[in-house]
Amino acid sequence: MESRGTMGRKLSEEEFMAYSTSGNLFCIIVRIGAPLAVFALFSQLFTILDTMMASHLGTIAVSTVAYINQIRRILNAIGTGLVTGSMILVNRAYGAGEKEKTNELLNTLMRIIAAVSALFLLMIPLSPWILGAINAPQEFIDEGTQYLRIMIAATIINFINLICINVEKSRGRTGIIMVVNLASMILKLLLTALAVYVLDLGIESIGMATLITYSAFALYSITHLTRKGSIFRISLSSIIRSRGHSRELIAISYPVTVEDAAFSLGKTIVSSMAAGYGAQMVGALGISNSISGMATTFENGFSDASSAVVSQNAGAGRMDRAVGAYKANVLITFLVSLIAIVLIILLRDPLITLFATSREGLDEAFREDIRNIFIYDGLSCLVLSINGAGMDFLLGLGKTKITLFLNAARIFLFRIPVLLLLQHLIADGATALGLMMMISNSSITIVTTAICIIMAKRIMKGSGH
Repeated sequence: MESRGTMGRKLSEEEFMAYSTSGNLFCIIVRIGAPLAVFALFSQLFTILDTMMASHLGTIAVSTVAYINQIRRILNAIGTGLVTGSMILVNRAYGAGEKEKTNELLNTLMRIIAAVSALFLLMIPLSPWILGAINAPQEFIDEGTQYLRIMIAATIINFINLICINVEKSRGRTGIIMVVNLASMILKLLLTALAVYVLDLGIESIGMATLITYSAFALYSITHLTRKGSIFRISLSSIIRSRGHSRELIAISYPVTVEDAAFSLGKTIVSSMAAGYGAQMVGALGISNSISGMATTFENGFSDASSAVVSQNAGAGRMDRAVGAYKANVLITFLVSLIAIVLIILLRDPLITLFATSREGLDEAFREDIRNIFIYDGLSCLVLSINGAGMDFLLGLGKTKITLFLNAARIFLFRIPVLLLLQHLIADGATALGLMMMISNSSITIVTTAICIIMAKRIMKGSGH
């Protein structure tokens, strides 16, 4: 679904910028967000299928994959934070009609990402030490060292894809990204199925399937980002000489980077704490999060669209429309999340049974652990849609230090301390982990919404509305 005019013609970059700052906000968010939401939903579905294939290899295998994927998310968060934060300034310049500055900012971002990628390459030989340093169970180290090395390489390659996705979102051309991502996920699924079910390989093959898929997507991304005549064109010469905006981009991005990395680190700490109930509990928590995540990732597509619209209208001086985008996003994401969570609850039992079945057969205890966590985890998905809308509103405004505080509070105030308390009060690990998820998600939503309401009132008062 691309951005099109009344006659169905695809809008140019200049035309979409005008549409973003003057068109109906509900239509804009739905138009941009719907392909992103569909992609996010299918992405989560494919993640579930991927985890299901890992569970075929056994309880320890799926728990190892879930654990190491938390580490990968920490690394990915660094790149995601830099891209997300930098795109705030890129979108502002784009919304203000500053074409040359838009291009300079994007090429500077590419330069920064290249430097980060070089540092990540040095981490590959240190994978066993990294797992040991975070107190990973020995069975995870034995099973997952090579898998971690492959996933670090895949994360580096995926950075270029993150930039491409965000650029297409800024252009309003999310339909093509949806198609390319779906094609990539189908390739990933086929490769993983071949490795696990046909060749009977280990979890390293799952990592290789991810690496191959990201590489294929990167070829498309590079071709698309280097297209001549685009405001968002990336070129080697521009990357080399684009240095003037580095401090500016890092200044606005570092809170997002720290926020995402700290959040992922916190989840890794939670996984380590969950392992105190047994290694299989890490897998149960990860599977519950994956199932409930189908609802939250679906609404994230609309929130992502809202963030770009907020930034572009702020750059154009239309602060009333920035607030309007937040209001529209709250309603849209709440409705789609409500529909999604109802469907997931209806499909809960067959999904959980599939996850708890390996080549050794159904693990009844593992299934019950997943189910008991999901009872509470799933209920909190609805409030998370409101929290997501608020976070993207603040992000679109460039309030990255506030989003840093909120995500840190979600993990280090409302999750880890709560789990520590529940571990002393509740002997059943699944119940304790499920309650932890519900309490932390609900608490952070209350805080985020209060801050957004205060911010919106100040903006409207300052703009004379």
